[in-house]
Amino acid sequence: MTGLRFSDYRHVLTCALVYGLAVVLARFAFEDGSNAATVVSVRCAFAALAIGVALRIGGEQRRTAGRERALLLGLGLFFALGVFSFYKAIEILRVPLAILAFYVNPLIIGVLGALVGFERLSGRTLLFALVSLVGLALATGASPEAVDAAGIGFAMLAAVLTAGILVVSTHRLSHVNAKNRTFWMMTSTSAALAVGTLAGDALVWPKSALGLWAVAGVCVLYAIGLVALFTSATRIGPLRTGLVMNLEPIVAIGGSWLLLGQGLAPAQLAGGALVIAGIIGAQMTWRPAPAAT
Repeated sequence: MTGLRFSDYRHVLTCALVYGLAVVLARFAFEDGSNAATVVSVRCAFAALAIGVALRIGGEQRRTAGRERALLLGLGLFFALGVFSFYKAIEILRVPLAILAFYVNPLIIGVLGALVGFERLSGRTLLFALVSLVGLALATGASPEAVDAAGIGFAMLAAVLTAGILVVSTHRLSHVNAKNRTFWMMTSTSAALAVGTLAGDALVWPKSALGLWAVAGVCVLYAIGLVALFTSATRIGPLRTGLVMNLEPIVAIGGSWLLLGQGLAPAQLAGGALVIAGIIGAQMTWRPAPAAT
């Protein structure tokens, strides 16, 4: 993994950019009358279809054992709840606050990874985690308007579920092709979201062409981001990919300020900076767990 050039990072930079913009476009759809259930159902269905087509065209589709497939489908159900919770937070909260609340996710991954033996938690890592949590408290508690507790709860639930799914899938299914893993998970995710949305009569399309284009943009950007993420993990490795993905909240916060006028108060900006600095610092101190003897 030595001798990396800047061009090797273009895929993960693309992913961070499009993921951050997708969050902003989702907010456009919400403000135009749609809701989280509709946006995530359409987005996940499109992603499952796009990944399936890509596997078929690329000739990468491989047989997945029944037990593995069942576990992936089960994880997909939890992922459905996680992705709905994240977009519900975006629907309720201002975009910057929702992003910051969710972005304790890498720290949760680190803790869970240590519990299952993937990595070690050093004192320095815990210090950076504390810095990030202090920043989150500052960012969410220094708002000039009241922060909706339900919105923060949805964001944190999404963070915990996403972290757990990543750790479990890596711990139990690392031998399964990454695209196959994602395809089977997204299959049950999209099915669960579609059933829940239709059964709950929650399908609400945006009122104007702008909102419809925003939903379409979310779908396309999410699919592009998935492909870029897979490619980056292959080229520069998952650790470097995860580190650079810390740019995603910066893109989302900047995009919400430029396109939605949803800025942050100075104290909240300071808190956001602490969140991102803590996450980056914690990942830079990452150490793999010692191999079993």
